Amino acid sequence: MMRRVTIRNFLLIAILAVAFGLGLRMCTHRREPVSEPPAASLPADTDLSLQDIQYTETSGGVRRWSLSAKTAAYDAEQGESSVRDMRLVFFDKEGREQAVLTAEQGSWFSEKGVIEARNRVVVKTTQGYTLRTELLDYHSETHEITTDRTVHVDAGGMKLSARGMRYGIDDRALNLTSQVKAVFAGGIGN
Repeated sequence: MMRRVTIRNFLLIAILAVAFGLGLRMCTHRREPVSEPPAASLPADTDLSLQDIQYTETSGGVRRWSLSAKTAAYDAEQGESSVRDMRLVFFDKEGREQAVLTAEQGSWFSEKGVIEARNRVVVKTTQGYTLRTELLDYHSETHEITTDRTVHVDAGGMKLSARGMRYGIDDRALNLTSQVKAVFAGGIGN
């Protein structure tokens, strides 16, 4: 009988020690602040939300363009993916990088094959051009970028500004549409 009481007491003491240890751990454990889920800040019409996305469009096994963004929110009814902090890399017919576009915001209309870049849009080409504007469209069917807004182009020693522009990714042709102004650093013929 004495032995049963001792075992029972030992088990009771062990259970109390474990409970005390767990209680102490819970009281002293620092909880990490719970971050608000991203869904709380999404528009009501968002059907899908992603973070840190990477998407590459190919044709015949060759990369045509690659989109990366910090966030993307897809609205199925509109067929639009809204992206933030976007980077769009364009490739030529052989898959060689031709230009890199960065922008604060954008929209990808996958059914239309159009990507719209907005707010602090910068395009840097492998030919050394840097284009700046506030709104720019990429058309996947023609593989060109266009805008009807004011665009500033830095091409080495030459600075251009214009209203409207077309840049062909494959032919690397830059066409400034209207109100073109040019400044040549160091003059002409030096």
